[in-house]
Amino acid sequence: MNGKGLGPLESAVMDAVWDSDGPVTVRAVTRLLGEDGPAYTTVATVLGNLHTKGWVEREWQGQVWFYRPARDRSEHAARAMEDALALSDLPQATLLRFVDTMSPRDAHTLRRLLDEAGERATEPEV
Repeated sequence: MNGKGLGPLESAVMDAVWDSDGPVTVRAVTRLLGEDGPAYTTVATVLGNLHTKGWVEREWQGQVWFYRPARDRSEHAARAMEDALALSDLPQATLLRFVDTMSPRDAHTLRRLLDEAGERATEPEV
C-alpha cells in the first residue's frame, strides 16, 4: 500500500466498497454510485487503479472480479493525518491547530488514548 491519498472519484468508489457488507463487483459499485454516477468502464478503471495502489484486494470468481477493502476507514484517516504531519514544516503547530478544532468530547478521548499509550510505553516487557 502506498501512502498517497485518494481523489474525489476514488474516494466515492472506496466509500461504496467500505459501505458494502462484503466483496463487491464493478456492477454493484456502479449501482451504489447511482444513476448520475460514473459509467461502468470508469468504475472498472478506478477499481483497477485502487487495486494497483493497494487500496482494494480482488478475487476472481466465476467470470468477474470481486473487490474488498485492503484497509478500513480508520486506517485511511490515520494515514491522512500522518501525511498531513509529514507535509508540515511545523508539525507541532499543525497538531495544535488540529486539537484546537476538536470537540471537547474528541479532545477528552485523545487525552485518554495518549495517557493509555504512555502507560503501555512505560510498562516493563514480560
